[in-house]
Amino acid sequence: MREVYLDEQNIFARVLGQVTGPGGGRWWTDGHDDAVAHRTVILLPRRRGVRGRAFRTYVHERIGPALHRAGAADLRTYTFLPWSRWVHPTPGVAHDNPVSHRYHGCVIVGADSRAAMDELLKSEPVAGIVTDQHTVLTAAHAYTVERTVPVIRRRTSE
Repeated sequence: MREVYLDEQNIFARVLGQVTGPGGGRWWTDGHDDAVAHRTVILLPRRRGVRGRAFRTYVHERIGPALHRAGAADLRTYTFLPWSRWVHPTPGVAHDNPVSHRYHGCVIVGADSRAAMDELLKSEPVAGIVTDQHTVLTAAHAYTVERTVPVIRRRTSE
């Protein structure tokens, strides 16, 4: 982490990093990043009054399985720990975000193409989560990812 802090302060004025706890991140696919042509990140703010456990259950046990059944080529679900200023002590770099703009989880979903992503999002398993997402989420902010660079690559046996 020391190297990250040193790099952060050299190039960023604000960094909005998120921390997960044990079991806070799940990989549903094998994670071969190079094989996925189109990737979308969906940021998830939790609805006020929804308990953390209910939110985590919804992300990992409703959204994840639905996208996996729909055929996502790459799929990861994450739920974040509550924000704390003590987690990000980089000197000269702001890590806060207004409460109304904080995210409590995210989903990273990949497909073979943009057209395949559109079909995946129209699928029957995903339709079920779209109809009830309002009970747990206030929104779902989706962003297309132009390029990903893995920080950690899984070693394969040769």
